[in-house]
Amino acid sequence: MTATQIIEEIKHLTPKEQAQVIQFANRLDAERELTGRDLAAFARRMTETTDPAEAAMVRETIVHGFYGGKPHAHQTTKAGVTV
Repeated sequence: MTATQIIEEIKHLTPKEQAQVIQFANRLDAERELTGRDLAAFARRMTETTDPAEAAMVRETIVHGFYGGKPHAHQTTKAGVTV
């Protein structure tokens, strides 16, 4: 079954069942860690973009993908510097 087929099936679920799917997807996303290859590709994309909003989104994706759902020491200062 493809992702497109799964999405079509989700559309036919009740709102309560769709909410369960959304909760599952959010939990899965929170636990997912990116591979080294994924992280490198996102790092390249972050350094090559000229759009500050895209750079910020990619930076958050990298942090989330590196740490997954684990607590970490990542903090951003007022200047936007990650420490």
